[in-house]
Amino acid sequence: MYVPEIDFLTAEDIPAILRINANSEMSWPEEIIKSDLNNKSNNEITYIGAFALTTEAPLLGYAVLGREKRLGVLMALIVDKNFRRMKIASQLLIAVSDCAMYLNFKRLMLRVKKSNSAAIALYSQMSFVREKVRQGYYSNGEDAIVMSAKLPLTLKL
Repeated sequence: MYVPEIDFLTAEDIPAILRINANSEMSWPEEIIKSDLNNKSNNEITYIGAFALTTEAPLLGYAVLGREKRLGVLMALIVDKNFRRMKIASQLLIAVSDCAMYLNFKRLMLRVKKSNSAAIALYSQMSFVREKVRQGYYSNGEDAIVMSAKLPLTLKL
């Protein structure tokens, strides 16, 4: 397990986010990132990053927390491919959970590709349960599994 420094992301972190996106098959759109972090978006969006504990503090992964009605929504969770399987995604999920509770959300919801078995396993381990399937949700026609969890998140062993 690697223990990164968790912190909020700002416009200064956009190049690092885009570097991670370049190596991810499911990246968050560049124009949305720039709009959100340059305060040009009307969305209530929070970006949270996991940084290496070095002088340069390279970004290892990030999560995006949004809102839909009265629910917190995990909109993205992406970890640099060279740092996967080190519990960084789990630590980002805990940070998102803490942030969502601070914003008075009682539940956290997400959508995940039906084929992304590793992510589904992680979310299930963090107390998310399957709610429904959204047929053809993604641009490639793939279905999305909608999952949600009561906050705070708890680790199922």
